[in-house]
Amino acid sequence: MAKKNAGKVIQMLSPENYIRKKATSLPIHECLVNPEWQEQGFANLVIARSHTNGNITACIYLVDLFCLGVKNTHYLFNSTRLIYQEKFGGNNKMNFKPISYTLAHNIVYAALEFAEEYGFKPHKDFTSITRFMLEEDTEDVELIDIECGKDGKPFYVSGPYDDDLKIRKIVAQLEKTAGAGNYDYILPGSDDESDEDEAEEDEFDEDEEYLDELEGLSFEEKSDMFLKLESYSEPMNEEEADRFIYITNSLFKKFTDPTLVDEYYDEYMDDMDVELTAIEIPDEMLGITKGSVQIAEQTRELFMTIYSEGSKNLKRSRKLLEKFRKETGDIPASYFLEMELIRDIDSPKFMQNLQALQEKFPDYSLLRIAYLNARLEKEKVPDEFFEQNYSLQTLFPGRTLLHHVEIFQYLTFITITLFRCDNPSKIEAFQMAYEDIDLIEEEMDLLDRFIILAKIHSVHQHLIQ
Repeated sequence: MAKKNAGKVIQMLSPENYIRKKATSLPIHECLVNPEWQEQGFANLVIARSHTNGNITACIYLVDLFCLGVKNTHYLFNSTRLIYQEKFGGNNKMNFKPISYTLAHNIVYAALEFAEEYGFKPHKDFTSITRFMLEEDTEDVELIDIECGKDGKPFYVSGPYDDDLKIRKIVAQLEKTAGAGNYDYILPGSDDESDEDEAEEDEFDEDEEYLDELEGLSFEEKSDMFLKLESYSEPMNEEEADRFIYITNSLFKKFTDPTLVDEYYDEYMDDMDVELTAIEIPDEMLGITKGSVQIAEQTRELFMTIYSEGSKNLKRSRKLLEKFRKETGDIPASYFLEMELIRDIDSPKFMQNLQALQEKFPDYSLLRIAYLNARLEKEKVPDEFFEQNYSLQTLFPGRTLLHHVEIFQYLTFITITLFRCDNPSKIEAFQMAYEDIDLIEEEMDLLDRFIILAKIHSVHQHLIQ
């Protein structure tokens, strides 16, 4: 029996991919919502499905029915019923009430449609993950009329962590799409802002905790603290790291121009107006003309396995790359994966090989971006380098659908160029732009790390000038 099963590999889906591919095959366990969702205009919604082992997978949505649609979302995967009950059971402070799946479905899609009418996109994790907990929005699902907006108009209620730039951007969007006098809003500190709204925001934004004791410091005091923390030779503890990031962000905003930020933001969003997928692997990402070569779905997924595992298990990744090459032939994607596995920008041979491959496959975007990235990291490139057009439309000409691998490689490259150019307004606008597109959590975390390094560098440069 052992010999019969030798070599058999069971491919386990990640929680995200399980939700994307199999969630709707699970029966509904229950759907919950806060009792006063209609009056408050905010629905804290839970859609839970049960596994055959009795465990629960649930997706949670913060739905702004007044204006912004799905503001936030996350999931609980394959959790025991005890853990699920502790979070959403009768003693929960949110005091959920059960509703039908049909009503839950209509709440989400009504809010999405209303928000889209005014140019607001749902939270990135909804598009890439939690929307797959829902059935397709077809005529098979009974239509229930859900009122959106307030008094027939969009009504924006700013959250406790909406900063000035975000508020200005949302109000400007309403001015553009709804028109003057055709929307209402409440800003922070307004007497009409309800404690319930703030509590709901707290439930979903626990990670954004500002250090209140630092708010009263002067610019000079913050500058001194920044330079002191930056000069630490030993690793910072968690509290020091939080303090340093807070001080950096606070000082950084002093060097931005709000008008320029808005202009750059619009440019980035116009440029990055493409559809993203985490499931479909386009022919273009493999470096083949659409439909010219038949590559099996299993082989396409092998590309992602090699890319994701990379140097974590180099020996296994190299074996998988050999298998990929046997099944695909001489296509650009295999060379891109090879360069990712042996990445060593300090090796002249690596740089020479990367340049040669970029010249061999000049139309393959991933190799071109890899070469540009390597040059930025390794060389002191001339000013002319930054004067070239590195828009997404230039590096991915004619593309309307990009995989997350492609957009992440592009965004990483742009982050490095911004680090070298030191334009605070552009850095701020770029961060706002990628936060508004449908990235997955891991990509967002990595970009945030790159951006904070760019901000630290920028603040340092301005303070020592």
